[in-house]
Amino acid sequence: MKRSGRIKWGNLWVGIFVTFAALLLLYTSFRGGGTSMFDSKGVVVTYFQNVNGLVNGAPVWLGGVEVGNVKSVHFVDIDPGRRIKAVLRVERSVWHFMTADAKVKLGTIGFLGDKYVEIIPGTPGLPVVKEGGELQVLGEGGLDALIAKMPAISGSIDTLLTNLKDISKRLIDGTGSAGRMMTDTMLYTNLVAALDKATTVLDELQHSQKRILDNLGSTLERADRVTAKIDSGQGSLGRLLNDDNLYVNVNRSTARLDSILSKIDRGEGSAGSLVNDQQLYEEIRNLVVRVENLVSDIEKNPRKYFKFSVF
Repeated sequence: MKRSGRIKWGNLWVGIFVTFAALLLLYTSFRGGGTSMFDSKGVVVTYFQNVNGLVNGAPVWLGGVEVGNVKSVHFVDIDPGRRIKAVLRVERSVWHFMTADAKVKLGTIGFLGDKYVEIIPGTPGLPVVKEGGELQVLGEGGLDALIAKMPAISGSIDTLLTNLKDISKRLIDGTGSAGRMMTDTMLYTNLVAALDKATTVLDELQHSQKRILDNLGSTLERADRVTAKIDSGQGSLGRLLNDDNLYVNVNRSTARLDSILSKIDRGEGSAGSLVNDQQLYEEIRNLVVRVENLVSDIEKNPRKYFKFSVF
């Protein structure tokens, strides 16, 4: 039976669809990175001095999560700091993290691996970067930056090794305090003697502490016995604290004293008259004055009052 050379349109459309789907998947695998081709994305730009091998389709990360990819990388040579322009496609679902002070930096997957772009989120509350806006570069790292720093690092290591060598030599030669501590046997001898003395002192302190504790215990026992005697009313102090008669006598004496003072204040009795009678006070005062005058006169004229005769 002879086959027909005609191709059915249905089979042709199926072949075209399968081919288109395969091409689309291949394109997505190279261009879409780890993000879905159906996710809504926006475009921002950034400028580098050196991209260190960044290529189209490289992933864009935010907080360690892939949120887009590099759309294009090409030269613009605006100034020495902006020689290469990178266009980034970023999912709109994380667009609110890219505020006015957001930054980008280059990173490396592994020590010599592929490059990626890391977005550093900005301060919440600031205006969000617009579509096609520019993100500033935080700092260009990567292997080149590490290699550029190697001379300074190497110089620091050399200086450190030289200092360590000098210190080791000083220690071995016995120079300085540390060197003498390392080499002088007298220090060891003195240290051993000091430790022996410290041990002796500690032993004496322990014995002294034991004696102090024993004396303290004895003192507390005596105090307890004295307190018990006082509490039971034994001795003068015990009777003073426990006998109610003392309180009664003191209270009675106080009442009597108050009565006597009240009588004196009212002018009763001799003491009351002496304290309150102004005339009596004047008479006593005059009497004292006359006695003083008499004594003075006797001292001046003793013959007037005393006559002496021998025969």
